[in-house]
This record gives sequence, structure tokens and C-alpha cells, in this order.
Amino acid sequence: MNDIRLIIAVPTAGTCRMGFCYSVAGLIACVAARGIPSRPEASIDIKMDVVESSNWITNREQLVRRAIDGNMTHLMFLDDDMTFEPDVLNVMLGRRQPVVVTNYLIKTEECDSFVAVGLDGKRVATTETKTGMEPIAYSGFGVSLFELDVFRKIPQPWFLPEFIAESSSYTTEDNPCYAKIRDAGYPVYLDHDASKMVAHVGNAAWAWRDYRNG
Repeated sequence: MNDIRLIIAVPTAGTCRMGFCYSVAGLIACVAARGIPSRPEASIDIKMDVVESSNWITNREQLVRRAIDGNMTHLMFLDDDMTFEPDVLNVMLGRRQPVVVTNYLIKTEECDSFVAVGLDGKRVATTETKTGMEPIAYSGFGVSLFELDVFRKIPQPWFLPEFIAESSSYTTEDNPCYAKIRDAGYPVYLDHDASKMVAHVGNAAWAWRDYRNG
């Protein structure tokens, strides 16, 4: 694909941390200055779309729908509680896969669990020795990249949580979405190199090096 039309999609409740804003500015400046070195054959047109409400599921549904209606080729979710290095998009686009996601620590003081879950149902850690890509069941959407043909081939709703009767609770929207994606024949790849370029921000910034269970 020689024409990349990318939408940076930000679902937000309306308040963004400075670290996130700085990261977005750096990413866009990086692309503007040098394009995508990992895809030298491709031209790139990059736009940004924001949907603001307290309902994250609605925000994601509308962002994907608008990207498809706008004839974009790729969508990158950037959640507003993430920070990331400017080159993360270049790394992820260079994988040339329909779905590339990152791994990041769940925001706990223990720093002992990542968001990604493997095909065996166990949590996947990003550590010093891990590099390249790994097929997984699902991860968070915090910094994630999709070819929009993936969503074009899956009927809405894309982000509907599932109800767990045993605990009277709902899943997050990511697990059911990635299950639909895999059922449609698309592997979900975790990029460990890109994961080392992101952090999950709360009262602290949880980066992969903080993992205490490895």
C-alpha cells in the first residue's frame, strides 16, 4: 500500500495531561519532518480526530465510523492517559500488519501486571530480552494501530463489552473487539519494541522497565 491515510483517533473525557499532548505534538512533528522511514515507498497523509464524552465505547465507535466514512486507510488509537516516543508510529507501521498493539503496565503501585493477554489466556510481560512481535489474544487500545479494512469487514458494534453473570460485571471493550478481529481471520500482534516506547500515566508513569515480576 503506497498511500497511507492515517487518522490519529483520540477518545477522551475532555482532560488531557501535558505529557500526552507533548507526545502527540512530537509524533506529528516527527512524521512531518521525515515521513515514515520504515515505509519509504509510501506517502502519508495524517489527520487527527477527537471524540469527547464520558462514554469511551461511544467515543471509539464514532472515531472508527468517521475514519471509514472519511476513506482513511489506517487508524491509530492514542488514549489520553498514555505517553509515547515520537518514533512509535514509524516502528508500528514498519511491521506492515493489519493490527499492531503495544503492551503497558496496569496502573497499580505493585507494577506487576501488563495489559496484554496471550493466546494461552495468561498475561504477557514486555521485558529487556523481548523484542519483535508476538501474536496475542488482546491488549489495551492505549497506543494501537489498525488497517481500517479490519473494521470494514466486521459489523458494528465493534466495542461492545460482554456481561459476566458470575461476577455481575462487564468486560472492558478491548477483549471482545479483539476476539471479533481474530474471528475474522486477522492476527493481533503485540510489538515489544514499540511497547518499550510507551508509558501508562496515572499518578505516576508506568513504563515497561518498572515491571517487578520478571
